[in-house]
Amino acid sequence: MRFVAISDTHGCHRDLKLPKGDVILHAGDICDKGNATHVQDFIAWFADLDFEHKIFISGNHDIDLDKNKSLIPKLLPKEVVFLNGNFCQVGAYRIWGSPTEEQGQVPFHEILPEQVDILLTHRPPYGILDQAPDGLSKGSEPLAKKVKLIRPQVHVYGHIHASYGLFQGEHTHFINASNYRASRKRIVNDPVVFDLKNPL
Repeated sequence: MRFVAISDTHGCHRDLKLPKGDVILHAGDICDKGNATHVQDFIAWFADLDFEHKIFISGNHDIDLDKNKSLIPKLLPKEVVFLNGNFCQVGAYRIWGSPTEEQGQVPFHEILPEQVDILLTHRPPYGILDQAPDGLSKGSEPLAKKVKLIRPQVHVYGHIHASYGLFQGEHTHFINASNYRASRKRIVNDPVVFDLKNPL
C-alpha cells in the first residue's frame, strides 16, 4: 500500500505536484492564517484527489477549522476523513491522528492508544526532525516518550518547516512532511512517499 504524506501547505495546496498512491495524509496547517476560504478550497481540492483514502488533521494555523471541528465530519464528503484524537482503519493499518497538544483538558499523549500503525500529529516529537531555523528543538517531549513506548511503524508530522525530511529510528520511521517555507511564502518541499506491506 502506497502512502503520500504532506503537511503545512498554508493555502498553497494546489501548487503541490502529487505522486500516485493509495492513501494521502495531511498533517495540518491547511490554512495560512486561519482563512475560512482556505478551508473550503482545501476540502474541495482534497476530496477530488485520486486517492482511495484521504485523511487529514488540523494544525496551529487552522484557526477557522478549529472553531468548527464538531461540524467538520458532517460537512466532509464520505471519502475524506478528519482525525481529531481518534482512529481510522485503512486496510490492515490503524491510523491515529491528533492536531494539537490537548484534547479538551487532556494532553493528547495521555490518550494515545498503544496499538497504532501510523501516527499523524502536527507537532513533532522532541529531538527528531524538530529543529527550527535558530537550531533549537521545538518538538514535544511527552510525545517523544509516548512514541518510544508505543512504537508506531510510521510517525508523520510537520509544523517545523525547516526540519523537513526522514529519519529511521530503531522501531519507527519518522517523517516531517512540511511542504511550505515561510521565508519564501511558497511550496518548496515535495510530498513524501512511503510503502507499507499489508500483512497477510
